[in-house]
Amino acid sequence: MRIFITGATGFIGSALCQRLCSESHTVAAFHRPTSTISDISSYNITRYIGDLTDSDSVMQAVTAFKPEVVYHLGARMNPAPTVNRLMQVNVMGTRAVLLAALRNKVSRVVLMSAAVTLGLPELHARSNHPPAELNESRVQNIQSELWPFAKSKYLAEMEAQSAATGGLDTVMVNPFLVIGPGDRYRRKSSFLMQMKTTAPLIIPRGGINIISLDDVVTGLINACRYGRSGERYLLCGRNITYQQLFETCAEIAGFTPPKLLYENQTLTKIIEKLRPDAPLQIETLEGSIYTYADRYFYYNPKKSRVALHLPPTGNLEETLRKAYQWFEENV
Repeated sequence: MRIFITGATGFIGSALCQRLCSESHTVAAFHRPTSTISDISSYNITRYIGDLTDSDSVMQAVTAFKPEVVYHLGARMNPAPTVNRLMQVNVMGTRAVLLAALRNKVSRVVLMSAAVTLGLPELHARSNHPPAELNESRVQNIQSELWPFAKSKYLAEMEAQSAATGGLDTVMVNPFLVIGPGDRYRRKSSFLMQMKTTAPLIIPRGGINIISLDDVVTGLINACRYGRSGERYLLCGRNITYQQLFETCAEIAGFTPPKLLYENQTLTKIIEKLRPDAPLQIETLEGSIYTYADRYFYYNPKKSRVALHLPPTGNLEETLRKAYQWFEENV
């Protein structure tokens, strides 16, 4: 199968390229001239140089390669230097890819979105009830000025939905936090390395969903095989509290886990002033994780696991350990 991939030199994109090449597909990578290609350079991959904000370069690459399938993974997470740049890459770039796919009669487009497009979970009541798990049917509640990345990915999904109504076969997948070895773009900014460098003093009450890189690649491939056009599928790993995560990371990285549990959002600024050098950010969220105390970014995997024929997820502790080892060897 002829497969065209944007974001092909990124953490997930390069792993997807490697898997598809190992399955004997014909793969093309679309990337910027400044991208690091070391992770895909040893594979038989056709490379096209361009930029998602340059719609002509996107159209020319897709037209030249004539793919059967397009995986659109290219995106920007950081709103710097401007939010406009973020929107141009994530929204207008998605539109350019979809238009090129439509004009070249691509059989299917798989869009890599994010679970944050479901919006902020509700504050969790202090009770014995477990936190609610969000699913694909949840209506987003994102304010763009507060969470520009999430808003941009939601708008990108709307572009895909519009393309699907226009006859283009599109499928969307939505992981939350993806972990694994090989994340060269976050060798210092990964929360694992942040914790090692400056061990946190306080644990926020709340939690997140973490999935391994291998499981995400499998989810992308199975979404292409089994997904229904116009649908989105959460790629879910393990729902884990920050307390469990901090304790696991402390064991792996060799620091003392904090004992104090923080559960009051009104104290966020005070907490951050205690360690102004360590805001502790997780790339999928915007700002310090203490801002999200009492929120559980927990997701329900039932729909995607059944519809996409996904195997059980990998062991989280092993995934974190392998990622940490890779960071240690490659910082």
